[in-house]
Amino acid sequence: MKKKKEKPTKVEEEKTVAAPPSEEELNPYSIFPQPEENFKVHTEIFFSDGNIWRAHNKKSILKEHLKVTGGKVMTRFPPEPNGYLHIGHAKAMFIDFGLAKERNGHCYLRFDDTNPEAEKKEYIDHIQEIVTWMGWEPYKVTYTSDYFQDLYELAICLIQKGLAYVDHQAPEEIKEYREKKMNNPWRDRPIEESLRLFEDMRRGLIAEGNATLRMKQDMQNDNKNMADLIAYRIKFTPHPHAGDKWFIYPSYDYAHCLVDSLENITHSLCTLEFDVRRPSYYWLLVALGQYQPHVWEYSRLNISNNVMSKRKLNRLVTNKWVDGWEWDDP
Repeated sequence: MKKKKEKPTKVEEEKTVAAPPSEEELNPYSIFPQPEENFKVHTEIFFSDGNIWRAHNKKSILKEHLKVTGGKVMTRFPPEPNGYLHIGHAKAMFIDFGLAKERNGHCYLRFDDTNPEAEKKEYIDHIQEIVTWMGWEPYKVTYTSDYFQDLYELAICLIQKGLAYVDHQAPEEIKEYREKKMNNPWRDRPIEESLRLFEDMRRGLIAEGNATLRMKQDMQNDNKNMADLIAYRIKFTPHPHAGDKWFIYPSYDYAHCLVDSLENITHSLCTLEFDVRRPSYYWLLVALGQYQPHVWEYSRLNISNNVMSKRKLNRLVTNKWVDGWEWDDP
């Protein structure tokens, strides 16, 4: 006798209910700490001699910072004036100016002008025009070069602390020593000798390429951005904003964190490729006993089959691989 076929059981389809959006999705800026909470992060920095420098006076430094800012959020949009802005900068503006607006704070437009050979007044004017066109109003327009004297004096302090030295290695030697994690021959030169040579650099008495000032960080660190980064180099090039006063110019790695601190920035926001530079950022601020902003990195905005780099776009135009700058460029 044949067995009767059983009717298939009717399966009720499960109805999935979408989870309500998170607070971060509703407001991306909710992840950021308030300015008075900045002391909670980055409390220890490891130095190359094995010691840990704890920012024991961090709360008192923060107290002074809050007195200056009134507890307001302070951000900055810091383009280098070495080319025209692209669509990636629109995202950066939204994040930098947007956080300040959302928290009823202020955002600086700061020109990160430490490389006089690549920067022009033409680009400075363009950037200011585009920021206004995008609908943002800077709290103040500043330049890293406004702080050249402060940065120079802080470099003297760093040498006096035994945490910077004048080096004579060529670029290929610096690269080799970093790859081999070796200390270079001038790393332990006497403090007084480095002070004298740094003064010679400032006065233009040493030729370009013959000396740099380097931070005494950690040449054995797996993070190459802690391998005694260059703080100052010699350039006999007039500066588009500072004129011809200086023969030495600070590097980005030296100047950026210090100007963030000097301007009492509460949230230093930058793209993810700078994530590996965060240890160096805080190393220098702790070494000099400076106020420490909260650092946060976000992803770059990229467009397929397009170049998103001022430096590379500039090369395409100046080498005439393309016709020029057009209004509809990305």
